[in-house]
Amino acid sequence: MKAIDQEDKKKFLNLACALSPENLSCDGEISMAETRRKEGTIRNQWKDLEKKVGREVSEDEVWQWSFADATL
Repeated sequence: MKAIDQEDKKKFLNLACALSPENLSCDGEISMAETRRKEGTIRNQWKDLEKKVGREVSEDEVWQWSFADATL
């Protein structure tokens, strides 16, 4: 498995946080259509970052990084 540097791990963590329901919907302040568009944009950014690092990365893996490394 290819190692991922700290900067890219932080980017994945920021994207994972952005995918939380509260953040996606802006605590219910935006429409469902806008929420779906926002999620699509974030998921595309995730895929682009996966291409950069050369492998698929799961949200579970990202959360494990954050629990294991307090500097993220």
